[in-house]
Amino acid sequence: MLELSTNLFLIEQYAPHGNCYLWQPKLVGLHAVSDGLITLAYYALPFSILYLVRNRQDLPFKNIFFLFGAFIISCGTTHLMEVFTLWYPFY
Repeated sequence: MLELSTNLFLIEQYAPHGNCYLWQPKLVGLHAVSDGLITLAYYALPFSILYLVRNRQDLPFKNIFFLFGAFIISCGTTHLMEVFTLWYPFY
């Protein structure tokens, strides 16, 4: 059991996602740019929600919108991590 847990976190045994794309620059660049743009879109959404919540006074459950914004930021962070795992195998 101890050997399994120590071998689980060794990054030398994993390959970065760039290997799946055969390190073709156009393909790796496509995935890096698209995930980067998706990250920016996800990070922009909570500001739009914050603008909505501040300007609308008739919303009954404002805290739900803040939690939804936090969820959207975490979704965007997974795309940011995907850009990083193109070159480094930290899964």
